[in-house]
Amino acid sequence: MHILCEYKNMKSEKGMTLVTTAILVIVIATLVFAFVYYARLQMAKESLQDLKTDMLLIQAKVSTIEGEYTLNKKDDVLKGIKLSEMQEDETIKQFLEKSIIDANEKGKQYYVLNNDNLSELGLNKIILEEGNYYIVEYTTKEVYYIKGFTYSDGNTYYKLSEIEELDIENVK
Repeated sequence: MHILCEYKNMKSEKGMTLVTTAILVIVIATLVFAFVYYARLQMAKESLQDLKTDMLLIQAKVSTIEGEYTLNKKDDVLKGIKLSEMQEDETIKQFLEKSIIDANEKGKQYYVLNNDNLSELGLNKIILEEGNYYIVEYTTKEVYYIKGFTYSDGNTYYKLSEIEELDIENVK
């Protein structure tokens, strides 16, 4: 009897059982998954907010420049590269193939902004990834981001006017 009691005590002092270990692993995996999901969600929300802010800053500058253009009627006031001069760029070609804008629409003044143009506008804090551009249309003051933002509904949005309507809280 004494030996049986000693055996039971030894068994309970062995450490965690297989069931306890499995439960602990499941709890830790769940916590890690929840943390990663939350972190990705926050990054997507911040990405959308940053894009909105950048595009609004560009739109404000475009409004100022368009005002100057209206007074002077000089094309050199408009900043950026005329879209018609950039249509051979592969990234621009791919954007135009999506038919988001009609580059040949009469009365529209589409200009492409790269990092150099953004610096020239005093928007040094807006940094574009290599091969990405903003396109502005000076008459309507619309701003386009050629990479777009893919929202949780699966659609990709390119225009500031559409991106502004997206609900940050529903970003996934």
